[in-house]
Amino acid sequence: MNTLSIFAGLDANGQIRFVGDVARGAECGCCCVACGAPLVARRGDVRAWHFAHEASQERPDCFTGAVNLLRRLAVERLKAQGLPPMPAYRASVTARPPLPPLHEMLEWHPGDGVVEHWESRLLQSAFVALLRLHSGTGVRVFVEISGASNASLVPATSDEGVLLLTLPLPSSSEDLKDLGAAVRHIDVNIQSRWIRLPDANAKIIEVRERLEDRARTVRDEAEALRRRGSLPTPGLRAASPPPYPSSVPASSPSAPPLTELDDSPWSAWRKPRSAFMCYGLADGTAWILFTHHDGRRVMAAWPLNEGWDESMPARIGVPDLNLGVYVLEDQLKAMIYLGEMRPRVRSASNWSELLAIEWLHRP
Repeated sequence: MNTLSIFAGLDANGQIRFVGDVARGAECGCCCVACGAPLVARRGDVRAWHFAHEASQERPDCFTGAVNLLRRLAVERLKAQGLPPMPAYRASVTARPPLPPLHEMLEWHPGDGVVEHWESRLLQSAFVALLRLHSGTGVRVFVEISGASNASLVPATSDEGVLLLTLPLPSSSEDLKDLGAAVRHIDVNIQSRWIRLPDANAKIIEVRERLEDRARTVRDEAEALRRRGSLPTPGLRAASPPPYPSSVPASSPSAPPLTELDDSPWSAWRKPRSAFMCYGLADGTAWILFTHHDGRRVMAAWPLNEGWDESMPARIGVPDLNLGVYVLEDQLKAMIYLGEMRPRVRSASNWSELLAIEWLHRP
């Protein structure tokens, strides 16, 4: 939870100033970047140093304005020092249904690149630089403050990549007390990760083909064992032989029904008879919510493409790479988040009913 107050403002020359770099009180000569009101530098001995508004007229977006100044400083620092080393591209690759859901983690390094262009206007949700990899692929670079701003992360064309640099807000005001502390926080804590990298597509196809060959072998061996009677049919509970001689009166309650036949990719651990909730998005993909047999609420991407584990903000859930799903922090929160994307929503009581949804297989 964020406990910071306004930590930065602008001076009369439009320069970013931190509370430890200016005079105490109203003599600081700074104004709020969001509302333009004069600021007072509070530098007492009890509370952490911070800026306040002269007439206590602070608005909710005034703190956001200070966060945007930190983002601007981070971009200026990147311009001066250069981008951090290119991260490895990581993706969870999964054998596609109806094959057994085998997983493999791909890690591939695309090499370095050169920044061709820095944007002069740092719009809050826009890219800040255009990077050119040695392969010739263009990459849009985005910078965001974790937990406070959300970049749009949209490439201009389908052959462009997206690289996201994230800077967390510190837990202590001391880390943003003055310019020197803020620069150290940026240098130590900024992290980069790939959101999209077209150069990796060939590697992903190679891994998926190898994985699906393995999955077919697993499936064929399991089917051979079932035909020989060594394995039960998936999803069916083995029935106990009736007592002999039968002593059950005709009026006795009937035996409970067999467990549903579950051919879903998650049949090994999905809670039996738990419903599916499908959120179909405009791009033809979907998110499917259901329940793990241990009671956890989970959400799976459909289809399970590369980068699925980086599609959701941390407040929604944590990706479980072994299961191939997000484990949700709060299902209602996830449903509200998905609902803001104006999806087509359908529920299904079983896998066959889900597959029968007419728009699930096309945009």
